[in-house]
Amino acid sequence: MYPVLFKIFGITIDTYSVIWFIALSLAIVWCIKRLDLYGLDEYESRRVMSVSFFCMLLGAVMFKKLYYLRYISYFIAHPSLLLQFKSWGLSEFGAVMGAFISALVMCVISRKVSFLRLCDAATPPAMLAIAVGRWGCFFHGCCSGLPTKCFTAVHFPLDRAGFTRHPTQIYYSVIAAVSVMILLYAEKRVIPLQKKHSRYYSVIAPLGMILYALMRFAVAPFREWSSLTSMIMRWHRPNTYFSLAVIFPILCAWLAYSLIKLKYDGQDK
Repeated sequence: MYPVLFKIFGITIDTYSVIWFIALSLAIVWCIKRLDLYGLDEYESRRVMSVSFFCMLLGAVMFKKLYYLRYISYFIAHPSLLLQFKSWGLSEFGAVMGAFISALVMCVISRKVSFLRLCDAATPPAMLAIAVGRWGCFFHGCCSGLPTKCFTAVHFPLDRAGFTRHPTQIYYSVIAAVSVMILLYAEKRVIPLQKKHSRYYSVIAPLGMILYALMRFAVAPFREWSSLTSMIMRWHRPNTYFSLAVIFPILCAWLAYSLIKLKYDGQDK
């Protein structure tokens, strides 16, 4: 692993931050390039995206903090943890929710940008950001997996000699990359159908969220959690069950509704 990329003038540039910066930059540039594909006004869409980007970063940090509030007594007993930014961690789910909610609010206020069209345009780039950014986690050594001797096993420098783990960061990256290809394939099939209707039916966004959820649920059993994170995850488990029982079926119903409308309703025009 290469957690430190280089040092310049006494400043340490870590690989994690650089790769995630590249991943987010690629996602933003690609999303802007895709605006015409969905008939979105570039100026207004960029305004919405600017606010969403800030809220995405805010959500990534603050959503993690909500977990920690339940264990405030733990931090009172160990106040030094509050000064260790990297120990807080960043929430991928919080980043997605921060961007999603802020974009919805901005689109409602603006009324010049279709929220559903913008979500469909941004979903493949967002998945690309995960595919690229997770390599930052790999080189940093965070989000590592459980001990294993399978053919995918990787030795991390902080572990003892001969000790290998699941490279869960790479699992995330590969699944996200495959998800991008699935989304682009679906997009090619769906856009011609969209042109036959005056009303817009979102397909790529719910499909992307379903693929994202499946990725998280598929990789989670192979991850190793720190003692603090494990404590938080035990509290978070009811939320996971809620997501499986309520949110996931809603996404599936949303996707099915859009596909049925596009395929069987005929032309709206």
